[in-house]
This record gives sequence, C-alpha cells and structure tokens, in this order.
Amino acid sequence: MTSMASRYTAELNLVGVNDSHMLAIGRVPARSAVLDLGAADGSVAAMLKELGCRVWGVERDPIAAEEATRYCEEVAVDDLNELDLADRFPGQRFDVVLMLDILEHLTRPVELLRRVGSVLADGGWGVISVPNVAHLSVRLALLQGSFTYTDLGLLDRTHLKFFDRAGVDGLLSESGWGMFEMVRVTRRFGTTEIQVPDADPDLVRELESDVEALTYQFVVSGAPLGSVVLEHPPTLPAAAVQVAYLELQDEARRREDEIRALRESALPDLAEQLSAIRKGSIDRRNQLRYLLAAMQEDTERLRISLSG
Repeated sequence: MTSMASRYTAELNLVGVNDSHMLAIGRVPARSAVLDLGAADGSVAAMLKELGCRVWGVERDPIAAEEATRYCEEVAVDDLNELDLADRFPGQRFDVVLMLDILEHLTRPVELLRRVGSVLADGGWGVISVPNVAHLSVRLALLQGSFTYTDLGLLDRTHLKFFDRAGVDGLLSESGWGMFEMVRVTRRFGTTEIQVPDADPDLVRELESDVEALTYQFVVSGAPLGSVVLEHPPTLPAAAVQVAYLELQDEARRREDEIRALRESALPDLAEQLSAIRKGSIDRRNQLRYLLAAMQEDTERLRISLSG
C-alpha cells in the first residue's frame, strides 16, 4: 500500500546544493538532537543519522511513520495542526527543529511556530522551507489565465497557505520569530512542474533577472525573538556552498547570453549570403568558400567564449 507521505520522499545526494532538503541538512550541526516535523518516510533523518545526529520525528501518515522509525529514535503519529509539542516530548529540548515543506499544508502555521519555541534548546533554531507562489512559472501561467493545481510542487493541491517573500516575513513576525539566514532554491523557466506554452522569450529573460521570480523555495533559519542565536548566528559551511552555487549559476547565465548574442549577430549575415547563392547573383564557389570561413570564425569565437 502506498502512503500519501510517500509522494514526498526525497531523493537526496551530497551534490544537491539547489535542493531544499539538502540545504536544510547543511544547516544542522553534526551530532545534534533534531526534531523533524513532517518526517515522511525518514529520508532526511537517514542522512542526519549518518552525520551522528539523533532524530525524533512527527508524521501524520502511519505507513510513512513506520518507515521513518528505521532512522529515528521515535516517531509520533500525530496531526501538527493540533499537536502540543511540549506535552508530546516532555522535558526534551532539541538543537534544531526542521519544518520542511509542511507549513503550507497547515491551517494554523503561526500556532505551530509558537509551539516549536517550547522544545528548542537554548541557542537552538528552526529551519523552515516553503514554496514561493510568486515563481516566474506561476506568474507566466496567470498571464495566460491559468491557475491549475498539481500533485506536487508550487501548486500542490493539498496546500492551504501560499507564501511569497513578504508572506515569509509576515509569518515569522506574527509568530514572534526572527530570521538569521535565508537561502533560496532556484528554478529557471521550463524546469518546474508548471508548464507554460508559448511564453514570451523576452518576458522570460526579464523575469529570470529577478531573484524573487527565480526563487522556487525559501529556506529560512530562525528562532523565537529574544533567542541568543539571533544576536550571534552560527557560522554554517552550507551557507558558503550556497553562495558559491549562486555565483556559478549567474556566471552560466552570462555565458548563455553571450553565446546567444554571438549566434544572433552571425545569423543575419549568413542568411543574406545564402539568399544570394539561391538567387545566383554571385559565384557559387566563391560564396561557399566565404560561408565556410565565416562559420569557422564563429565557431572559434564560441570556443574562446566558452573556455574563457
């Protein structure tokens, strides 16, 4: 029997620096005590266990919860809309509480965040990931008059709440939390579950220059106001990895623009020469020789650009 939570099984690997679960794992120090809210089948807990962490979980689906017990000290089968964490884990305090892709499924996410504070250790923090409803694929679909739910992703049909950048700030403020770090999972046009046919290429390029439109998920590290961790945030290696990834992504985008410009500058001239050949207005042999030289020159320019 397939459980509902199995839809959210995460395929994790250490090179996935543009994945919300891997970014969250990178914000958990080794050998921490971790509470994973919405543990699903334990895919995140499994990797944390390899880092020497002890993990407790909460999962509503009993089949998935049974799977997660392979990696967790204990898995509570409970509904996070109602669960009193302090009662369920009496006397326990956790270094990190994970809330990965769950707040958007809750009727009262603010109340859950407030309850999380009761089980955080001194100096502990929470890691939250939520999808960005203002991603460019949603914007472009709306321009075409479409808002269609999907099985997974930004418009998952089980989402009860939707967040953009301002919505994340509002959620934290209303919950009495502060943020000490935000990183982003980014997805370019055409790489999400939302397909938008016949989108204007110029508009796509304009939107992809805005980090808010490229953001697929927000990954936030924070704690209740007054926590020492907000005044003295931890230094986490994962933050440097994310910055390096985004810099590489920007460089790749610049290279793509350069290549596109080179191709566009070469095509009109080649098209004109080919047209002249077809009309027989100049000597074929000389013209073909010219075209070959021009193509070789363009190829060399592309090679230099790519290797630069």
